[in-house]
Amino acid sequence: MRVAIASGKGGTGKTTVSVNLAAWWRAAGREVLLSDLDVEEPNSGLFLGGEQMAAQVVYRKIPRWDPHTCERSGNCAAVCMYNAIAFTGKEVIVFPELCHGCYACSDLCPSHSLPMVDDRIGEIRTYAVTLAGGRRLTRVEGRLDIGREMATPLIAETIRYTATLEREGGITLLDAPPGTSCPMMEAAKRADLVLLVAEPTRFGLHDLTLAVETLRVLEKPFAVIVNKDRQGVTLIDDYCRKEGIAIAGKIPHLTGAARLYAGGSLLWDKVPEVAEALAQIAAYLDEKEKEGEGR
Repeated sequence: MRVAIASGKGGTGKTTVSVNLAAWWRAAGREVLLSDLDVEEPNSGLFLGGEQMAAQVVYRKIPRWDPHTCERSGNCAAVCMYNAIAFTGKEVIVFPELCHGCYACSDLCPSHSLPMVDDRIGEIRTYAVTLAGGRRLTRVEGRLDIGREMATPLIAETIRYTATLEREGGITLLDAPPGTSCPMMEAAKRADLVLLVAEPTRFGLHDLTLAVETLRVLEKPFAVIVNKDRQGVTLIDDYCRKEGIAIAGKIPHLTGAARLYAGGSLLWDKVPEVAEALAQIAAYLDEKEKEGEGR
């Protein structure tokens, strides 16, 4: 089973849920693989660390103009949907930061003067994490090179690489990028189920509704986790009840937990209330996994 942990905005607690659920589940004996897809700022390592076991460079394809063979038809600029190519009448100018690697300019060039070449965008790193009690957890992270604009190709490649490490009977947690744009959608569309982490504030509710609309367009099953839950604050509960959305669990708002988290500590083995919430979330996912096996 592959579960994406996402949110409508940053700072809601996606990484809090991801790293602590992974550690809690692994300590309970389940095979868990954690993949950090927030490639612009992967921070699962701040809490889990680990020994780096492997690293590989990731490239995307971009066009490179060959002026010696070019017939100056201007067809390349005409077919580019992303304005990544300009034709001056004498020259073809490629803007790599705008290129989406769709191959249209290259494939439709009558003189084949725009061959696609490798362009480095980042790395995928694999870590072995030793948890308290001696169990080991595999953590993967994509890391976008500084100055790069396109996160989505690296996210897609990180998920493909993660899939090669998945084991029968295990669970994969995808720590997705925040928001509802292409990076988040890339992570969500490759998951079996999405958990949306939301804070019980009006701002949190607003962005949760955007994430819900996005996942409904993608036709992905999802549920909500309420982070920093406070007694008497029912914004998220009321919305989910109205929309028929399941709440997989609630993590209470605790000053002690915030202090530990700010210091880079895991919570699952130090805060009983958080451990109880993780157990509830795990039970929900176990039930959904059984339902999937039964279909």
